[in-house]
Amino acid sequence: MTNMKNIFSKEIIIYDGICVLCNNVVRWVIKKDKDSLFLISNLQSKFIKKNFPDLNKFNSVAVIQIDGKILYKSMAIEHILKRLKKFSFIRIILHLFPLFISNFFYDIVERIRYSLFGKYKSCPVIEIEEDRFIF
Repeated sequence: MTNMKNIFSKEIIIYDGICVLCNNVVRWVIKKDKDSLFLISNLQSKFIKKNFPDLNKFNSVAVIQIDGKILYKSMAIEHILKRLKKFSFIRIILHLFPLFISNFFYDIVERIRYSLFGKYKSCPVIEIEEDRFIF
């Protein structure tokens, strides 16, 4: 688990911890994030419930930047890919479309993700680099 003094020195990716798709994406991000740019927390964590209770209203991926600004949905995805220097073509597509269009498609995936990929009964512990997680 991450030391509290390190929490706000890095950006924090927030995800739906009971979503199978979201957990797999987080595992991928951790493997690709060789420079440890991000810390990870899920919407169901005590940390998020205590410090960012409004995030639960959105039920989507979010990135809390070091300056406190919060990016949601497709903007968060684009930011993560940009920081990881991965999938440039997806970043370009997300950037070319107006935000309301890319979020429209994000919302479609968000609505059907449980039926397509499944849902955990509780948040699984991702054992890859556990020190990157904020519980």
